[in-house]
Order: sequence, then C-alpha cells, then structure tokens
Amino acid sequence: MRDLGQGRTAIAESIWDWMLIREPDGSLLLSVVCGSVGIYEVDVVLDAEQTAAFEANGAPVLQHLAEDVRKDPAHYLALRRQAP
Repeated sequence: MRDLGQGRTAIAESIWDWMLIREPDGSLLLSVVCGSVGIYEVDVVLDAEQTAAFEANGAPVLQHLAEDVRKDPAHYLALRRQAP
C-alpha cells in the first residue's frame, strides 16, 4: 500500500501497466496506462461486480480489465463522460 495523498491509497499495481487506487469514499479506481507514441491513463471506477471479482481472485482480474481498457480506451473514456 502506498499513500497518494488526499485520502487516496494505491493498494495494488503493475508498474507501467495499471494501478488500483482506493478513493476516500471507499470506491476502487483502476488507472490503466494506454498508448504507444503518446502515453496517457484511463481511469475506470470498479463496479460492484468487478470489486467482488477482485476481492475473490486478486490481481489477475485487474490485469484482464486493464487489457480490455487498452484494447478499446475510447469505450471506457465515453463511459466516464456519461457518468453523472
């Protein structure tokens, strides 16, 4: 675990791949490194199903989700924009 400040804690990570962050409200955010020429991050808030899968099976769940995000980052960026 690593304190990121402002009540945020990194609870798991794969360097230059993804980082799982516990937000101050207790939610889990997966920050995925994307791109090739230009590097950027796509942040995905885990839903209840994804959180339960992570708690039951650990990092492989996050690795799979990170791969999905990298395959179609525009889809996950669009989801983020639609969130209330």
